[in-house]
Amino acid sequence: MEINYGLAGLGTIAKTHLLGLRNLPLLNVPVDFSINLKALYSTHPIENMETAKSCGFTEIVDTMEKLVSLEDLDVVDICTPNFLHCQQTLLAAQAGKHIYCEKPLASNSKETRLMVEEVKKSNVVNQVAFVMRFNPAVASAHAAIKQGVIGRPYAFRGELLHSSYLIPEKAMTWRLQKNKSGGGALADLGIHLIDLVRFLLGEIQSVSCLTDTIIKQRKNSEGIFQQVDVDDWASLSLQVEGNVKGTIEASRLAVGNDANRLWIYGDKGSLFIDLDHNPYYPTFYDERGQRIYPDPKLLAQDPFYERIAKLYPNSKLSQGFMVDTHLTSLLWFLSSVVEGKTLDHTPTFEEGNRAQLVLEAAYQSSSQNGCLVPVNHNQT
Repeated sequence: MEINYGLAGLGTIAKTHLLGLRNLPLLNVPVDFSINLKALYSTHPIENMETAKSCGFTEIVDTMEKLVSLEDLDVVDICTPNFLHCQQTLLAAQAGKHIYCEKPLASNSKETRLMVEEVKKSNVVNQVAFVMRFNPAVASAHAAIKQGVIGRPYAFRGELLHSSYLIPEKAMTWRLQKNKSGGGALADLGIHLIDLVRFLLGEIQSVSCLTDTIIKQRKNSEGIFQQVDVDDWASLSLQVEGNVKGTIEASRLAVGNDANRLWIYGDKGSLFIDLDHNPYYPTFYDERGQRIYPDPKLLAQDPFYERIAKLYPNSKLSQGFMVDTHLTSLLWFLSSVVEGKTLDHTPTFEEGNRAQLVLEAAYQSSSQNGCLVPVNHNQT
């Protein structure tokens, strides 16, 4: 089956998606479909024309309306700024297109609820790019926790630390404006850890959060200093169903210490995921602190792990963690489209909405000096 693919946006994350999709035939990944790069929507169509053609797109359009009006287009991949996600999703869903949308799903929960309602009404396959689910290390941890390898989880600690925003000369962009991004490091990076905690351990019930903005002004495109109103750093304490407690730290200023790590502690052992260094396997320990190796046959019995292990490019054909993980997430979405159903453990727009509610509870807590705030799941 050939899938006609439409892309909205041509920024860094869109290029990450394209690197994976264009090289798919070379990666020995067992999928029963091919991708036709049908159309690109760009707000700068003339300057992006050559790039679009060299990538294989047959059409480039200058409005989202033109993109979704293409009758033979099957899916739309939304890689635009957060504040545009809602409107573009509504247009795509109303046109009957299946939708893959970058994270966070939108800039606030009012928009995410609208998006959930529309994709349900239009009956289109939908997935938010919570890509950290889609690597073998996380899939293995998911299977191992279900099988009781570390016993009952009682605590966790997660870190997603980047460094690029410590440079004062870095210009003001939409990512540094709350009304366009919905938040800073927490919304950009921490949302991934929020999803992993929900996926691996259960629903988040309450949150205490502290945030800070270190570089408070940056120059805009006209060279004028503008106030930064999003967080550079965030630290969360979370309470999860089943009496599980833990912390998350997200930063865009952690120079020399980029990290994407998660520790989960159980009453019979622990596991450690270090995605930057080993996206293929977590490290497991027993109650004595000795390293253990769960039976691969047991893990292979888990349907989610089994499919991820097949879809994720092997180390010899890797294009790097970012491309590999984004590609596997996209392949999961496209498999749902081909099979005509949402695969189990898909981060649907409903999952994106639930993560957004946690995010907003965290920001409410931060505005109240870190007091404990319950997550209002009644808004789903």
